[in-house]
Amino acid sequence: MSCKLTNEQLLDMLDGMNSDIELSDEEDDEDIDDIAIANELVESVYGTVDGEEDDNEDDVDIFTPDQLLPIQTLPTDEVSMPNIVTHTNTPPVLKKFTTFAKSSIKWLCKPMKQKNIILRNVEQTEFPNTIPSPISYFMKYFTEEAFNEMAMYTNIYAEQKLTNKWVQTTSAEMKVFVGIHLMMGVLNLPRVRMYWQKEFRIDIIANNMTRNRFFELRTHFHVMNNEEIPQRNTDKFIKVRPLYNHMKNRFYQLPIEQNISIDEQMVPFKGKLAPKQYMRGKPHPWGIKIFLMCGSSGLVYDFIMFQGSSTELDPVVQNLFGQGGAVVMQFIERLERNRHYVYFDNYFTSYNLLSVLADRYIYAAGTVRVNRFANPPLLTDKCLSKMGRGTSYEVSGIAEGQKSQIGLIKWFDNKGVVLGSNFITSGEPETIKRWDKKHKQFVDVERPEVIGLYNKSMGGVDVHDQLVSFYRTFIKSRKWTLRLIAHAFDMATVNSWLEYKKHTNHCNILIRNTMDLLAFKERLATTLISLGRTKSFITPPKKRGRPSTSPSPTPEPEVQPVRTKPRSVDSTPYEETIKDGLDHMPTFDNKLNSSRCKNSPCKFKTNVYCDKCNIHLCFVPGRECYRQKHRK
Repeated sequence: MSCKLTNEQLLDMLDGMNSDIELSDEEDDEDIDDIAIANELVESVYGTVDGEEDDNEDDVDIFTPDQLLPIQTLPTDEVSMPNIVTHTNTPPVLKKFTTFAKSSIKWLCKPMKQKNIILRNVEQTEFPNTIPSPISYFMKYFTEEAFNEMAMYTNIYAEQKLTNKWVQTTSAEMKVFVGIHLMMGVLNLPRVRMYWQKEFRIDIIANNMTRNRFFELRTHFHVMNNEEIPQRNTDKFIKVRPLYNHMKNRFYQLPIEQNISIDEQMVPFKGKLAPKQYMRGKPHPWGIKIFLMCGSSGLVYDFIMFQGSSTELDPVVQNLFGQGGAVVMQFIERLERNRHYVYFDNYFTSYNLLSVLADRYIYAAGTVRVNRFANPPLLTDKCLSKMGRGTSYEVSGIAEGQKSQIGLIKWFDNKGVVLGSNFITSGEPETIKRWDKKHKQFVDVERPEVIGLYNKSMGGVDVHDQLVSFYRTFIKSRKWTLRLIAHAFDMATVNSWLEYKKHTNHCNILIRNTMDLLAFKERLATTLISLGRTKSFITPPKKRGRPSTSPSPTPEPEVQPVRTKPRSVDSTPYEETIKDGLDHMPTFDNKLNSSRCKNSPCKFKTNVYCDKCNIHLCFVPGRECYRQKHRK
């Protein structure tokens, strides 16, 4: 990677504060010698300085393994470099960002020189031999350790609040609690109490947790100890940070796709919270903003929770590229050079960002704000509209001392849109169909290649946002922690389903045999509830209140319709519930007529059933159906 330092920059580095060398204004000759020393140091670390010709220059981005090794850090006794940024969450690698002032950018009214890009293959996904159950995907995001922490810190908070008659919760009950929230997102009744009301009672919820216990757990639910929060804490989301860290651990294990999109996500919330944002045009304009890095499929690979000035961003990088650029620079730490395309919108795009990504051989494109690009000589919308729909105009920019060009292209469809890129602009234009309102027919419109690539890959964050909104867990509360906790469970569910879809596509499973998001989330919620329950689904509701002492009025005789007795049918649970190995006890049903054994291919009848699975199984010498059915 090349760089160029002016005399003023070198003098700033060697001003006596950042170095052992002291300079004075009177010693001009010594200044020149020190500048030469500093240039030799930069050349020894980064190689040839810009302005020196390289006879072996090639536009094809192919690297040998030794070129991809990280650069070692400078010794502590060398001259410190003020434009070197080292993140604390990454290995000790020397990083240098060469930025350019707007005045140094020269725009040329000609297309950008296209590169012959040869990308290396991305990391391949390891596909399982058989498709796992939904609970298997979800437990990778929230492991057994995470549920144990939920139970532990919830009990600690209840003790700190001196809650009367508090019953200690367990990790199994936490699974029921989370499963009920996911089921509420599926059913989406307008009020939480309706799930326990007689008219709207949902047995899978009401039979496994009482209404009072549910609200008691939701009031005391915690994922960390409040007394362990530092006095000078700057993380405004510290109360939910452990839960999101569990998700991030799983995100970091996923192999990243080749096409990446970076955008903002809004978590709906209108209560009192300092980092709350308003974004006009969003489906939920008020809420908590989260920056996401997603693949084109919608899978989330990383995120940053926006909290104003205390957002987890490197301050030096933020000063150079702005907040949006700092978000991109933090995300691409996980991306390998010459392997990925990155797309983002105008909030993140700047000339310096595209230039730095080009130097790192990460190919990026995004919509731009023209005033952030030193007002390039682009045609106006009025001029392009006269030339006809589908007209495009492109320019290329290069700053002093920069090798790679940055291209801007303005394309007019219904209105003008400007995109910037460091690897392609027009490329190979394609012809698409557009509806003409004036002539009321489809017309052919020419579209540049960068527009097609952007439309195809930029929607990853929007896809994930849309999937979360379909069955979002409904919580009407002033507590922002509950809103973010429920959102974390929804994000993990959507990511689990996208992993499941990728595996089913690889195994060529038919669409009719594949669970959609609704079926996947319903099965996941049912399984989580069944992992912690100790009784069957069907339990008659208890009558609340004291029995009445007044005689009931004699009802008028009514003609009762003749009804046949319904046949008793076992409700067979999912396979992951039957084989979880937790609290399965054989019980006699005390019925006059026995029921058919549910262990295929057994054809016998029995009066023994499992009180958790609620299915009849043989439990007699010679027929060990009960053990066979529950064994993995």
